[in-house]
Amino acid sequence: TDLSTIHTQEATSVPEATEPATVEESSSVQESETVKEGTTGISVQLETYSSGNISIQYPQVSGLSDSKLQDSINENLKNNALSVITGYEADEAKDSMTVTCEVVSVDRRSITVVYTGTYTADGAAHPVNLFYSNTVDLKDNTNLGLGDFTDSYTMAGYVLSSDVTFFGLDEEQTKAVLEYRQGLTMQELTDTFNQADFPIQQGVVWPPSFSYEKQGDIFFSLPVPHALGDYVIVRFVPSTK
Repeated sequence: TDLSTIHTQEATSVPEATEPATVEESSSVQESETVKEGTTGISVQLETYSSGNISIQYPQVSGLSDSKLQDSINENLKNNALSVITGYEADEAKDSMTVTCEVVSVDRRSITVVYTGTYTADGAAHPVNLFYSNTVDLKDNTNLGLGDFTDSYTMAGYVLSSDVTFFGLDEEQTKAVLEYRQGLTMQELTDTFNQADFPIQQGVVWPPSFSYEKQGDIFFSLPVPHALGDYVIVRFVPSTK
């Protein structure tokens, strides 16, 4: 089951904008398009890093009053987006990777983006479905993660509970994931969620889970076998718990 597109949603329409200057750098070609522009004056453009068969979209913000802070935020967003290459030890000359970016929300306080795509190692029998996310505080350029929205132990208990909700799955897919869940333990899940999100912790090659918040609801990924899609998204609604 391919779950790599379950977060797709329509981009917010925006006023016509002047096309930004093309940025040139070695081994990459970048294209920009404005995808979100709110009433706060903060706008977001998606740029694309390309090298060989690797293509990764990432966001860049504009409209902040502090230009130095804005530059550091944009560098942070780009580095996090492209870190999936190192995280999966992808060979840019031989492997294939395509990642698209969705801007979930942006305002004066923070930007939240979700990445989905696929990675195919050279000679691999099948592609791996990718999911990761990044929330950055626009006041101080810090990365926000699951620990800023809730706590790992509580979410581990929720995943093992009878009222867990998997976002975007049909009845058959949900049944298969629940069967797989029977082999998981509270400690395993707590450890997984403790390593979630950016910044990548020392000793962690690539976070096993990523999370974000949208309109008060908390969404986070749970790694599953490839036959189940490589990951599923858990939805936690605090107001109902």
